[in-house]
Amino acid sequence: MSDMTIGRTRWGRFSAVFAIAAVAIVALGLAIAKGLLAASFNVNNQPFQIQSAGLNGSGFGAIMDDVTKDNADGTTDGQAVARAGFETADLDGLCAAVHQDVLGLPFTLRISAGDPTDGVADINAGDLILDGESVQADATMSSLALGKSADDVVMGSSTQSLGGTAGNFGLQASTANLTGLNASAYATTIAGSIQLNDLALGIESGTNNCTIVP
Repeated sequence: MSDMTIGRTRWGRFSAVFAIAAVAIVALGLAIAKGLLAASFNVNNQPFQIQSAGLNGSGFGAIMDDVTKDNADGTTDGQAVARAGFETADLDGLCAAVHQDVLGLPFTLRISAGDPTDGVADINAGDLILDGESVQADATMSSLALGKSADDVVMGSSTQSLGGTAGNFGLQASTANLTGLNASAYATTIAGSIQLNDLALGIESGTNNCTIVP
């Protein structure tokens, strides 16, 4: 029996693509449950969306750096990013939206945890590093030092390094509290541990975004 076609959508192909994506998300969920993704998370050098209602962090450092990004024509370019690190980070809800094409059809992988509406920071992470193409939030910092050489920036007493280049811009603070975090990120690295309460993973057809931050 041939695939039924309505308009421009071939439903047999859609079902096959969705099945492939479902297998991928199950594998991802198992990896997270086993802690296999604690080291690093990136998506083929393409930005993905991260949102949280709030982040309370200690041992904060940030530098300017660059990553390699993929272009639509198959070439690569350097992309300037703000690399921000926290020795410890407590988040009030978390959502990540990854946009991927599978066999030419758009899908969104959505990862969420915690409750961003209860005002409780119920997600805990250690040695969290974020490479952000853009980061928006209302921020309050203490013991802020601006203009440090990037290679001198540290994350509190953490042994993790942000890998800054001497002479590049950097800043450091003992604490950083962010409200309404909305970031376009190329990579998230968690060298320590992360506790994800009420973890949910799902696949949606189309290109959809997180909605924690309007």
